[in-house]
Amino acid sequence: MTAEWRLLNLSELPWMRSQSIYHAVSLVQDKLQTPNTLIITWPDQPFVCIGLHQIIDQSVELDFLSSNNLPYVRRATGGGSVYLDSNQIFYQIICRTEEYAESTSEFYKKFLEPVVQTYRDFTIPAEYSPINDIVADNRKISGNGAVTFGSSRVLVGNFIFDFPAQEMSKILKVPEEKFRDKIAKSLEERMGSFSYFLDSIPSKEEVIGKYLENFQNSLEIELYPGSLLKEEQKKLAELEQLYMENEWMYYVEKSGDEIFQQKIKSGTYFTLGNKKFQGGLVQIFLNSENNKIKELVISGDFTISPPYTVKELEIKLQGIKIEKNILTRTIEDFYAKYGVESPGISPEEISNLIVDIFGKTRK
Repeated sequence: MTAEWRLLNLSELPWMRSQSIYHAVSLVQDKLQTPNTLIITWPDQPFVCIGLHQIIDQSVELDFLSSNNLPYVRRATGGGSVYLDSNQIFYQIICRTEEYAESTSEFYKKFLEPVVQTYRDFTIPAEYSPINDIVADNRKISGNGAVTFGSSRVLVGNFIFDFPAQEMSKILKVPEEKFRDKIAKSLEERMGSFSYFLDSIPSKEEVIGKYLENFQNSLEIELYPGSLLKEEQKKLAELEQLYMENEWMYYVEKSGDEIFQQKIKSGTYFTLGNKKFQGGLVQIFLNSENNKIKELVISGDFTISPPYTVKELEIKLQGIKIEKNILTRTIEDFYAKYGVESPGISPEEISNLIVDIFGKTRK
């Protein structure tokens, strides 16, 4: 049976709205059971988009952004910091979880199939790469993120016409400037785009047309043109105000700043570390006291649903003894109780990372 979805083919939008719109539509859908929706858009100017769980001043070069008048915003999905511009098309999928109840990994695979097929239609040898990437000749050609807001599920991603490797390397935080050229080279070697693979680049209209055709055929969905509801317009205005406030921009840092201000004394340690898992980079800031977690900040470029459970998990782990089995059992119980998913990152891997980081205090 063919399902009917609303299409919001919005073309160019103000840069912040290109991120806030899917957030607004999903929040309203959670409350009012509004239509499943596909949004197509791109930003009216370049900007930097920071992952939901990232610590801003450790992820991007704020001085560079300021000196170049480059705006930035924290988005409502996980993943890493990215430079976004009009050389990309964003597709944003908002649907009811009761209708699309697959695991996050299955959800990615299902809804990225039309993207893969669209690249192939333009002779680019695209393939789905778990968990949330699309690659061609070992080059990433589309980045994607997913999140769940109650009864609403979201997937966002992009078609890349020309990848800005130099710009991307300049906005990312690096431990030393000597690493920046290496980052730029690495980006140039592992990222792809229409301009990389093709001598003649298709227009946005051609790509959108093929994508909408593939979306409907592969997913058995019929799209009908629609517009924003009054409730969605109201929520959009609220979110765009929120996005400019410290409450949103620095919500990860609130815990982190407190940890940085702790005085280190006998039996009390502050340490940090990170590890790259299949599902993304996880960074742990750990304040321990007498072999127990006193405070914890979990950040990085990973995906977790529901999205704000990271903060709840940090609180849940306070006071827990830093032993692998105890931590693993606590995190597993938390995942089960709240229906948490972190594709490519297991509770045991998180506990192992905490234990490994804590071990640094003993060396």
